[in-house]
Amino acid sequence: MKKHLRFFFSMKFAIVILLVLVGACTVGSVIPQGNTMAWYAQNYSERVAGAVMLFGLDDVFHSPWFVILTLVLCGNLLGCNLLHLPQLIRRMKKGFQPDPDTMVAVSVIGRTQNAAEVFHSLGFRRIEERKTKDGSAFLYSVKNKAGIWGAWICHLGMLVVIIGFGLGQAFKTEDTVYGVTGQTKPVGETRYALTIDDFTVDLREDDTVSQYLSTLTMTDTVTGESQSGQTSVNAPLTLFGRRLYQNSTGWAAETVIEKNGEEIQSQILCAGEYMPIEDFPDLVVTLAAFYPDYQPDEKGHPQTASGRILNPAYLYRIYYREQVLGMNVLLGDEVITVEDYTIRFRNPQSYTLIQVKRDPFTPIAAIGGALVLVGLILAFYLRTAELWAVQALDGSWQLGGRSKKGGAEFEEAVGEKCLLYREVIE
Repeated sequence: MKKHLRFFFSMKFAIVILLVLVGACTVGSVIPQGNTMAWYAQNYSERVAGAVMLFGLDDVFHSPWFVILTLVLCGNLLGCNLLHLPQLIRRMKKGFQPDPDTMVAVSVIGRTQNAAEVFHSLGFRRIEERKTKDGSAFLYSVKNKAGIWGAWICHLGMLVVIIGFGLGQAFKTEDTVYGVTGQTKPVGETRYALTIDDFTVDLREDDTVSQYLSTLTMTDTVTGESQSGQTSVNAPLTLFGRRLYQNSTGWAAETVIEKNGEEIQSQILCAGEYMPIEDFPDLVVTLAAFYPDYQPDEKGHPQTASGRILNPAYLYRIYYREQVLGMNVLLGDEVITVEDYTIRFRNPQSYTLIQVKRDPFTPIAAIGGALVLVGLILAFYLRTAELWAVQALDGSWQLGGRSKKGGAEFEEAVGEKCLLYREVIE
């Protein structure tokens, strides 16, 4: 039983689980997530699509086996740390007590006339002086004691990162808000509303997008408190503990309904949105797409020659009782007439799409990342090492030492320092 437990809490088992999880993450990155069986069958094959759905590869990071593997890894890391904690504590308390007579028997790695200089030049500051059984002078020092905690803290950090990430995936919220300058939209089902104070799209000379910039105000509809700021691509904004990301943009236009020459309804529609006519709800108009610089291709398919509003055109659809009544492209001020109603589009403008995310466990994952960094620094840059010296009859000092990590490198460094102060053991 103990043998099995030790294997479960071993680094070998952790590496196996990590490799499986890395493979799962790779699959989750390659296979588009969240689609239907029909979509996978259309893009792959029925057999592959069946395997994708059977093993939950359509939603890898929320599949039961991925969650179970993650929990197993957490158990491995926790158990490994709990097993090694008493050993590390004992070693910090008793593990660096020098035994001159035992250490003298360890192979000598250098000889020098000035042991204290070698100690100090290698970073050993506190030197203990003792005697061997035969009365010889004995010097001992240890440096970077904290280095023995490197692997332990690194494992702890990994555990905290996984816990923080897992809790974040389980409890995070994500809402999408889109609209044009001046609009105020609710943020999902939260108590907050988002006002788009301004939105600009910077274009390069070739009309490709250089940057999107949104100026936003979020308001707590319960208390009336507001917070404002700007967000752009790769520069998220934090308001009320939520991260606001500039995700994308598109085109919108004001849709106007007139009846017998009198305007009765108007609403800004983003491309893809629809609007039912208020006094005739069976009739619905949709702004399917907008072309700022309309120029059809050779086959007459609508397209735009540039991203600037030079020759605006609107692709619309009219539905009557959910059946397509008509679809066409309107140029400039052209209108659609359906019985007594006239439909026109005007004032084209860009809309901004903002993703609003809240993950209350992000600080936990960040703490875990910091712990991993500290552990790596302790393990690789603060290597624990011991150095001792025994004085020979001729007055010279014979040096010995050990370092659990980088032992050969440590011995080489000791030999080089001894060479500076004469005579290295051949």
